[in-house]
Amino acid sequence: MVTTVYVLRHCQSVGNIEGRFQGRFDSEISEAGRKQLELLSLRFRNEEIDAIYSSPLKRARYTAEAVNCFHNLTVQICQDLIEIDVGRMEDLKISEIAGKFPETARNWDVSPDLCQFPGGESMAQVYQRVNRALDRIISSNRGKKVVIATHGGVIRNLYARVQFGALEGIRQSAVFGNTGVSILEAKEDGGLSWKLINDQSHLPEELRRPPTKYSFHEAV
Repeated sequence: MVTTVYVLRHCQSVGNIEGRFQGRFDSEISEAGRKQLELLSLRFRNEEIDAIYSSPLKRARYTAEAVNCFHNLTVQICQDLIEIDVGRMEDLKISEIAGKFPETARNWDVSPDLCQFPGGESMAQVYQRVNRALDRIISSNRGKKVVIATHGGVIRNLYARVQFGALEGIRQSAVFGNTGVSILEAKEDGGLSWKLINDQSHLPEELRRPPTKYSFHEAV
């Protein structure tokens, strides 16, 4: 018995356009983001879906609601799917961070597993909570097909676990584009594997903003 989890990164937000390190700042979505959602809803129109979960932030909630457009399910808000709490770095311009928080910026660029965000979470805490959420969702939906609408930082932590088996794998994690669709399969014995990663085939080229691996230094 396989449980299928569609893992979606949220649509484009205003903060994405402005080059901000959003964290939990509840940014509005952009006009391009609205168009992405229309196309995402059509992609899922004829998919069998049993449950939908979302981060509480609007950019993820709107993404979940777009998937739900043709399904009439209840979008279940899961606090553990929220983006990283980056504390005092929240919503700063990417270009500002290395100067204001040099040690954290260096860790983010070279060894993100060691990050302790000033006034926020450590990456170890993020890894624990997002994978706790995944385990809980899988346990509640054995053999079903579920959607998770969440954030790039969350998905990178999921990827580290599935692909590398440890938080340190985040150093080599893939990056994910807005409304990128990844498919995770969970076997009955607990095994996890990616069937699809960051697929944006539902978007025309002009709406496929390349996945951004945020770097706080020009060279790392």
